[in-house]
Amino acid sequence: MSFKGIFFPHDQRKDHHKALDGLRGWAVLLVLIGHAANQGLAPWIADGFLARGKLGVYLFFLISAYLLDKQIISVWIQGRSNLGYWRYYILRRVLRIFPPFVMALFVFRFANEMGLNVVIDDLKEIWEHVTLRRGDHIFWSISTEFRYYLLSPLLIFVFAKFFKWNKVAVYMAISCGILAAIICNLQFDLPRFSTLRYLSIFLIGTGLAFFEIQSPRSFKILLSHSFSKFFAAAALVVFVIWGQLATNFTHPSVYLPAALLWGILLLASKKEDWWGAFLSWTPFRFIGAISYSLYLLHIPVLMWVKTLEIHPLAQLLCFLFLSVVVGVLSHLCIERPALKLVTKTS
Repeated sequence: MSFKGIFFPHDQRKDHHKALDGLRGWAVLLVLIGHAANQGLAPWIADGFLARGKLGVYLFFLISAYLLDKQIISVWIQGRSNLGYWRYYILRRVLRIFPPFVMALFVFRFANEMGLNVVIDDLKEIWEHVTLRRGDHIFWSISTEFRYYLLSPLLIFVFAKFFKWNKVAVYMAISCGILAAIICNLQFDLPRFSTLRYLSIFLIGTGLAFFEIQSPRSFKILLSHSFSKFFAAAALVVFVIWGQLATNFTHPSVYLPAALLWGILLLASKKEDWWGAFLSWTPFRFIGAISYSLYLLHIPVLMWVKTLEIHPLAQLLCFLFLSVVVGVLSHLCIERPALKLVTKTS
């Protein structure tokens, strides 16, 4: 099988958008570069946009909600929302997330035992993470996102059964959900791995999916409008300036603006211009293909590379290269085999 056949198995599907692979690649690159900068491997970019790893995680949330809800809405409209589909949905989500997740937890435990400064001190913590009751370090995003996988079908059910796909009602519900998330963040100190804390980000992705599926003509008009060619450039300029000026990207006040900016960049990726071509570049798509394993396993690699007495630039390059190698191995040996079980049982 060819390289593209291994890492881009969905390229032949008409609904597969290659630029989103690259956008996912940039999401994980922001995380990796951000953590590297925090550990002193890339001090020259420590105060810039490229070192804002949290923005990469927020992009993951947005892309996941957009792609997942776009699929669910389509299935529901086509009348394929039956027990077989939901069995497939649950199995795919579980087998997509948990095999690499559990493996990474044990890798962290082993790395900790070897003297590297990572989380997971004992087996009890592994169980707490697997049961989504804990979210240390990078693992906070796993429980956050997986809970939205369970919430999302309920939202689409409400849109279909109670709102009858009424656009005003759906957009009002999404807006109210975003407002409720903002109010809860202001009133309560929500846990770091609470899905409610980041609900506004997920709902922006859901809103984009609904807009594309239910208003295809308006969606095409928006992307074909003359000013749409400035979408990506404008959002990137704002992100770069914001990345230089802001100091705290974990505060709830950044969730909605970050989601809106990422939403603009996601929309712009659907347009056949420089931005879509940039994201569709094979190396970015390749990083996007292994992004989940790369996200889960890069920290032990980073902490080991830090022990090497070499120049920071050499450390950075070594970290990125070894992380990709480990990510590829996990993707091919854990992720892909686990997902193949879905088709056998669904």
